[in-house]
Amino acid sequence: MTMMATSAFLFVLLLQATFTQKGNCFSLKPPPPVSSNLYDEQLSSLYSAQLVYGFADLAEAARGGNITLEIPSEFPVESLDKFRDESIDFRGVGINHGGVSLTSIISLLKANQGQNLESVIPDSDFQTKLIHDALIADLDDDFFLATLRSIQQNVSCVYGVVRDRKHKRIIVTFRGSQPPDFSTRDWRTNLNARLAKLKTPRLIKDKMEGKLRKEVMVHKGFHDYLFSNTLLKGEQRYDKIIDDIKPLVEEGYKVYVTGHSLGGALATMFSFKLAGEKRLPWLPKPVTCISYAAPLGGTSDYRTAFEELEKEGLLRHLRINNEEDLVPATPPFSLGFRRRYFKHVGINLRLKKKGFEMIHSSKGRGLKNALKNSILKPLWRGALEFHLLPLHGKRLAQNGNELRGITIDDLYRNETVVGPKFKSAKRP
Repeated sequence: MTMMATSAFLFVLLLQATFTQKGNCFSLKPPPPVSSNLYDEQLSSLYSAQLVYGFADLAEAARGGNITLEIPSEFPVESLDKFRDESIDFRGVGINHGGVSLTSIISLLKANQGQNLESVIPDSDFQTKLIHDALIADLDDDFFLATLRSIQQNVSCVYGVVRDRKHKRIIVTFRGSQPPDFSTRDWRTNLNARLAKLKTPRLIKDKMEGKLRKEVMVHKGFHDYLFSNTLLKGEQRYDKIIDDIKPLVEEGYKVYVTGHSLGGALATMFSFKLAGEKRLPWLPKPVTCISYAAPLGGTSDYRTAFEELEKEGLLRHLRINNEEDLVPATPPFSLGFRRRYFKHVGINLRLKKKGFEMIHSSKGRGLKNALKNSILKPLWRGALEFHLLPLHGKRLAQNGNELRGITIDDLYRNETVVGPKFKSAKRP
């Protein structure tokens, strides 16, 4: 479940480049309905991922002494020295104190052209196209890196928060697994497929039956990375992310969560818990999760509660994966004394060699769909290609014209995508 070469966009920018109201205790007005088509809506999440993953690699290289960053005069932060031992927090700087813009990061890279950044941030044709598209979309002055939490990456998950001023979005991005050298706990987290109890979100607990009023069963590794990491110093990641996004939320803004592979599983579980929070009146709903190549993360209990949040209009989830990818079919069941099958959630956009399929978890419960989600995937050489982001990006682009005629909200009302009981539920 590795994220490879996701940071290469920074070097590409080096070659090609020639926000906040403080959190309040009162409720903001609900944000306007999402008007973006499916393709463009997910693309914003991809751009955010590139910014977060790339700067994370750059920061790690600087901390390790592999490069010494020269700070240009136009960069809004005079020195990055304190971030050698602290997480990166750019809130309080930049436009409306909302973070460091993509333009400023470009200036930082230009000032360090002689530092052999290619050895730190490898090149990638996929990243070249993504950032080229981002620049064409005039996002360089509208994307702001607010926070990046990677200082304890040897024991915890890495995430960043981006403010997208153009589309009025706060995007939480979880990084996928690092290479399996066990320098981090990512792979031990992936393999810890025992069961853990996750409290049912308060906003829907009274709508659940039996034990589901209290808790649902989920993948323990993912759960502990977010909510119960005994090795982490300070706040748990879930609580820290809430602290990070609260000062950035303005009226009309929406909250998005994204990630690839391990990052996708964390994004899904985080958004599930966040969307059902009752103690955050300032948080705009619905929360939107857009994940890529995410593994399975919970049992049928989790799926039932997740769908209730969707029915209530509190959560939207688009789960994107390549049809041949093995990772979204794993782990098929939990480990330990009592084994239970894991289930997927949300609307699945399954990308094929030609075309795509879309189906919601409320409808995709038959044998045919079960086989498609099984581990019966190609294992020959090149199978890794099906998991990584470049092929996702290529296939999304190939189907771009058709996907631009679809919205996520329309899919939730489409009887060919969702189950009859789900469709009959009242949605805002």
